[in-house]
Amino acid sequence: MKVGRLGEIFFDSGYYTYIGSSMSGLRNRLRRHFSRKKKKRWHIDYLMENASCEGFFAWQSRKNIEDKIACKLKKKFEYIKGFGSSDSRCDSHLFYSKDRHRLLKALFRALRRQSIFVEF
Repeated sequence: MKVGRLGEIFFDSGYYTYIGSSMSGLRNRLRRHFSRKKKKRWHIDYLMENASCEGFFAWQSRKNIEDKIACKLKKKFEYIKGFGSSDSRCDSHLFYSKDRHRLLKALFRALRRQSIFVEF
């Protein structure tokens, strides 16, 4: 599919996790991402138009930890270079695995290391 300035990208079937942030207005940001009628502004808008979402996790933090989480996941999973990371020090914020459990486990482990507690 075409993803903004990234161009044409082939997405393997499997599971993807996207790491994003909203330092204010989380509810509105999520509402926008899940809306079908919107102007495409971010890379995730293109993916959400063409993929099904099995769920999402939202957490609150007083500090911006999205880059730390993304950099941890980059070490373990395939990723789409440049996806969601134009203002990031990490190469991507979208990660892929054929194994849903492995992807979620790594995400939760990275969150716990940032003192964000989630149960799995």
